Amino acid sequence: MRVSTEAACSDCSTYSDYVIVTSSTGDDVDTALSYVYLSLTTVTSVLSIVGCVLLVVADAAFRDLRCAGRRLLTWLSVADCLTAIGNMLGVTW
Repeated sequence: MRVSTEAACSDCSTYSDYVIVTSSTGDDVDTALSYVYLSLTTVTSVLSIVGCVLLVVADAAFRDLRCAGRRLLTWLSVADCLTAIGNMLGVTW
């Protein structure tokens, strides 16, 4: 919303008499930014889910590489996968 302080008439007595309020809607800009935000969030969420699934599959496939650190990494990737799913659902709905 823009406020113009130009006098609308020459015989205005108070400030509120000569303030002209014009509104410019930024619906096009907001819509474009919304689509960009939706696209970026979806792409990063899908990449995160793919990475988490690959890590869990690698942990299941290579049993001889399991140790406490890798087990922690696996559970952290499961938590990250759930977070990515939540982010994607939150943006799309």
